[in-house]
Amino acid sequence: MLDLSATLDQKRVRAYRLKRTRELLAHFKMDAAVLFDPLNLRYATGCRNMQVWTSHHLARYVFVPAAGPVVLFDYGGALHLSDDLETIDEARPAKSWDYFGSGSRAEEHAGKWAEEIIDLLQTTCGPGATLGIDRADLLPLLALQKRGIRMMDAKAPLEIARSIKSADEVAIIRNSMQVCTEAIAFMRQHAVPGVTENYLMSLMNQYNLEHGGEAQETRLLSSGHHTNPWFTETSSKVIEAGEMLVVDSDLIGPDGVFVDQTRAFVIGDRRPTAEQRRLYAHAHEQLQHNMALLRPGMSFAEFGELSWKMPDIYVPNRYAEMVHGIGFGVEFPVIYYPEDHETWQYAGTFQEGMCVCVESYIGEVGGDEGVKLEQPVLITRDGPVPLSDCPFEEDYL
Repeated sequence: MLDLSATLDQKRVRAYRLKRTRELLAHFKMDAAVLFDPLNLRYATGCRNMQVWTSHHLARYVFVPAAGPVVLFDYGGALHLSDDLETIDEARPAKSWDYFGSGSRAEEHAGKWAEEIIDLLQTTCGPGATLGIDRADLLPLLALQKRGIRMMDAKAPLEIARSIKSADEVAIIRNSMQVCTEAIAFMRQHAVPGVTENYLMSLMNQYNLEHGGEAQETRLLSSGHHTNPWFTETSSKVIEAGEMLVVDSDLIGPDGVFVDQTRAFVIGDRRPTAEQRRLYAHAHEQLQHNMALLRPGMSFAEFGELSWKMPDIYVPNRYAEMVHGIGFGVEFPVIYYPEDHETWQYAGTFQEGMCVCVESYIGEVGGDEGVKLEQPVLITRDGPVPLSDCPFEEDYL
């Protein structure tokens, strides 16, 4: 883990992010936005508070105009958290309408929430202003509609704003990725036959938290038959010698960065079988091929055409996507497999400053095991630059 305190200007990071937010809101013709998503709120202001809890209880939100004062509405008793943040001009107590707290008065409380937001919108931006919202809860949405407010989806401007990283943000991501690499190495020291998947995951969380990390986003440390098909969650399964272990880190590391790396290796002193080598070699080949393609100006469609041609036996078990953006979480853009383009793929181009993860999952339907690998990279004018030095199993190739 690097010491960023002496080299990184956090005010500069916050200024860049708020500026990007305002510019993209204006580009999408929104006068202001109310941001509920904890990731968007943190991006625009630099303020965090109970980020996991507020992802499912909308107990805090921020009003961000394209021009004008930023007003944070924070959970009761937590207004002091933004005292030292220059990105926030005013902090107010948040209003809630959730049934667990409002009961039969939920609709009434949603109406009061809407009236305060409308007053702020019209005072800041004028009558007839357009309001963006990144998450739509039913009662406040109905309350705004009833009062004649024009609304738009604020997801697009925030996703695009977050997709281009400044040099400071890249340094923050590298630092968090280093913690993730070390967490994987720490876990691996204890990855011996007889331990459980849960135990190994707990060690990664321990290392991450001890070094400034924040949370675990998914539970995807799997072994043996749990690796095929993918997405079997970490469990109390005992890991046996000779099994393939696959860990998709999915940690929230220091500074809230989603540190997404996937590595695979055989447990114990046994050498990989011929089948394990084949799976690993194909996953590594796909990863390296697709990573090498990335460059500014390449369209998502062109990437799909030039991407690694997956053998037919693996196609039915393919992963959800080949590439996804990374920052505070899985972000824009997402590049799907060619087989899924007609259904899901949207237009766009890779740009300099994007940080993305390149994905591979190789496993036959009904196969004993599968191998998943994933590498985060920065797209530069000269091509892709790895954001992690977490090693691969070169001797398996």
